[in-house]
Amino acid sequence: MDAGTKKQKRNQPLSIFELEALREAFRQSVRENEVAEAEWARHAELFVKRALQNVGRVTRSDAKRCQGNVSG
Repeated sequence: MDAGTKKQKRNQPLSIFELEALREAFRQSVRENEVAEAEWARHAELFVKRALQNVGRVTRSDAKRCQGNVSG
């Protein structure tokens, strides 16, 4: 992998793998924080904002790191 592939543009779409990692981390966050189904939309909004706050792209480790930082 060359150095150019490490620097991704901030507005590029997430890969299927990144989306799956984010989805799984969100599900785990919902379970751990006991978020009611009616609150999932708001929880998802906060979850994604936190996931993207300091990184241009979400990775599995980013998603897992932010899951503990979201509370209902």
